[in-house]
Amino acid sequence: MSRRNDVIRFFQQVCDDPALQDQLKPPCEATRHGFARIAQASGYSIDGADIDNYVRFVQFYGECQQAIARHQDGQEPLARWLNDWQKHLKRFEENPLDDRHDTIKRFL
Repeated sequence: MSRRNDVIRFFQQVCDDPALQDQLKPPCEATRHGFARIAQASGYSIDGADIDNYVRFVQFYGECQQAIARHQDGQEPLARWLNDWQKHLKRFEENPLDDRHDTIKRFL
């Protein structure tokens, strides 16, 4: 299985596992290294570069921690936030210079 698929499986597990969500919240570093340590401790053989290749922007980590907190407060499903992130990445890849559409900058 590819490392990309491993990253996807890791984030799917995060959506369903409150204990894993707690591990990703502060004081976990909002960096690829912090998230990779949690993934590796959970049995995934992925590193920070694998996660970066999937999420693409360093802002993801802090935003993800905030999304986890909102999810645990019952404000927004984490899976929805992750899907929205992927949609924004797709739009950004299709037209990175068009700020009139939904871009990562507006998302954040």
